[in-house]
Amino acid sequence: MLQLSSVPAHHAGTMTAYLLHNSEKFFPPLNGACTVTNLVLTISAYLNRQQSPAAAAKLPYLGAALALNLATTAWALGIMVPMNKAMARHAESLQANNEDEKSEKELRRLQSRWLKLNYGMFSFLLFDTRAACKFGLTFLFQVAPPS
Repeated sequence: MLQLSSVPAHHAGTMTAYLLHNSEKFFPPLNGACTVTNLVLTISAYLNRQQSPAAAAKLPYLGAALALNLATTAWALGIMVPMNKAMARHAESLQANNEDEKSEKELRRLQSRWLKLNYGMFSFLLFDTRAACKFGLTFLFQVAPPS
């Protein structure tokens, strides 16, 4: 919605800056928790691969989930964060001067590019989550000692 040409650029800039600032409070801790969880599952499967056929069978999938999670982190830090900072700079310029056409044009371009690149990052997260949930949860239930 913020990309619509009917939304004035200075409003889109203000909302973009607000969303980017607040997403910094939520997504890094969530990503950290997912990375630690994937790491624990992969290490557990690796350590139990000799004793548990389930661990041996699921290790490649859990490793793939960890790799996708790390790829998502690298994508976010290497591509998305610099783009977020650039959008925030242009949003600040528009807040100071809502007639700044250069900042408006660049903000609109970055918003469009951000959306397209976010689809790529989302696909990593989707496959990572699917692999971790499907294989990680079944692995935990099959390796855990009976109560």
